[in-house]
Amino acid sequence: MKKRYTLAIGICLFTIGLIAAPFQSVAAEAESVNLGIISYLTGPASPWGITDYRSIDMGADLVNEQGGFTVKGKTYKWNTLSYDSKYIPAEAVKAANKAIYGDKCRFLAIGGGACAIACLPLLKSNNMLSLNFAGGGESLTNPKNPLVFRYNPGIENMYAAFFPMLKEREGIKTVAVINPEDETGKSGLKAAELLADINNLEIVAKIFFERGTKDFTSILTKLIATQKPDLIDTSYTDPTSAALMCKQARELGYKGDILLAWGPDPEQVLKIACTHAEGAYLAVAGPFEPQNKAQQDVYDRYVAKWGVKEWSPNVWSHTELVLCLTKAIVDTQSFDSKVLADHLENMTWDSPFGELSFGLKKVFGIKRQLMFPITAYVIKSGKAVFIGTLDIPEGVID
Repeated sequence: MKKRYTLAIGICLFTIGLIAAPFQSVAAEAESVNLGIISYLTGPASPWGITDYRSIDMGADLVNEQGGFTVKGKTYKWNTLSYDSKYIPAEAVKAANKAIYGDKCRFLAIGGGACAIACLPLLKSNNMLSLNFAGGGESLTNPKNPLVFRYNPGIENMYAAFFPMLKEREGIKTVAVINPEDETGKSGLKAAELLADINNLEIVAKIFFERGTKDFTSILTKLIATQKPDLIDTSYTDPTSAALMCKQARELGYKGDILLAWGPDPEQVLKIACTHAEGAYLAVAGPFEPQNKAQQDVYDRYVAKWGVKEWSPNVWSHTELVLCLTKAIVDTQSFDSKVLADHLENMTWDSPFGELSFGLKKVFGIKRQLMFPITAYVIKSGKAVFIGTLDIPEGVID
């Protein structure tokens, strides 16, 4: 990771990164390019999905407001189309069919590893480039799927940053990893195993549950009584379920550390877990409050459109998705999926978090995972206290 703390003005990306092909102001002549966003707008994962959709859409708005982009003398603008998968793979496939064949989407962004994996046959048969906010591990990200990118902070990044920090702060030695029973959850465990081994941590329990579960007491009772882990890690568990685990573990008398590992909203955590959230660590995609001018610009745009109560740090990485794709299109002057994939693999671009790129070749054999820093918080006295935005250690997984 380079220039992680550079105060790069991501909101002005196109006045810098796309200077070779400036925006045009002939909106009436612009042709639409359809981008399908398959997210989870309802169901337990909706705290992720709604924010993810809005932030991707906000990036498209920014491009369009500045006149669109130009390819071979013709001006284009983005037209985003949303689809609700409910985090059900079959619904995601249904949505992908409509997006590709009905709505003629040129690119897709799919939320959720299980959903993205279910859509792979459609993506591959249509040579569709996708930038997905998804887990799924090597089942999704591998050299056989060169047109599939993951544009979200990878869970491998999270463990690479968090495990060393928790060893230093809390002296943890043993970990229990809890995941949903699907492809996303399996990839979460695999990432935890990889980084636990690198950091000399022992995983003493590997637990799976059915999505939609609301009572985790039987799982947690056995875990606490028999394994006594230093850390309970909720891994790829959705935010609502993770907060419930935190509450129920504390009610059962668990005194160790808890890591809510995948984009929790502190207000939701405190509402569900109340005082039982005390001491829980939160791994998020960025700070709850902007830390520099570039971040403030993104925050102001989001709040102006949806209101301050709708703000979530899950916004951060996804606002750059359309900006990243647009830069690749303008750089190459092409909409061809293979041309774009080859360019994206080695492209760098500025963001409110510094210079970004794709990586994790050491893990997946191909550079298709966004290398995005992870922000750490801890709940203290009923508030989320900022620890810092953690760099991904160089040379470990990239």
